[in-house]
Amino acid sequence: MLRVDAIRAAYGKVVALNGVSIEVNEGEVVAILGANGAGKTTLLNAISGVVPITHGDISLDGKPVHGLKPWRLARLGLIHVPEGREVFPAMTVEENLRVVDAIGDGPEFTVDSVLDMFPRLRERFDQAAGNLSGGEQQMLAIGRGLMARPRLVLFDEPSLGLSPLISKFVLSTIAALRSKGVASLLVEQNMRAALKVADRAYVLRVGRVVKHGPASDMAVAQDMREAYLGA
Repeated sequence: MLRVDAIRAAYGKVVALNGVSIEVNEGEVVAILGANGAGKTTLLNAISGVVPITHGDISLDGKPVHGLKPWRLARLGLIHVPEGREVFPAMTVEENLRVVDAIGDGPEFTVDSVLDMFPRLRERFDQAAGNLSGGEQQMLAIGRGLMARPRLVLFDEPSLGLSPLISKFVLSTIAALRSKGVASLLVEQNMRAALKVADRAYVLRVGRVVKHGPASDMAVAQDMREAYLGA
């Protein structure tokens, strides 16, 4: 579905991505792992059209999409749920969900189906999003993204700042999107948890892919355990 081929991106003279290549297939969960500053968020921003690339190609369903505006990518079924949630704080939960047009060509999600996925939002339906807890805001950000009918969702640190229980629930919900025909590209600070829900994973280090493979293999790889997961 998604192919990123040897892309390069920079902030001025600072190179954030240097020859990064990844793939996401239909219905997969693919994790992007690495230390802070490795380029994970920049990679998602480059794919979603927020950060321009200076070299390489990005294609969706075999068609080049680099250089397209984010709203045009959304129409192709690619949605970005950003770090920090970015909900509209003065609007209610209902308004945050209904403000999104179903512009993608992926599976249909309705307000009711989102509330079934996140029952907590049903209880907060008429409340301002700014009054929700961090976990509730993350649920709302995911639900709002799904309302656009995506085929592929980019998730940037969805468990950041959440309790272990809510983090586990959010990640399991992302994994369950496979059964609905939605693929996910997941940047996640909790590497151990990410490898449990992902099919495959890539490790970035200083803007380059240094390791990739099945998530189950990477979870037990000695170099991964020593560098990221604890011996």
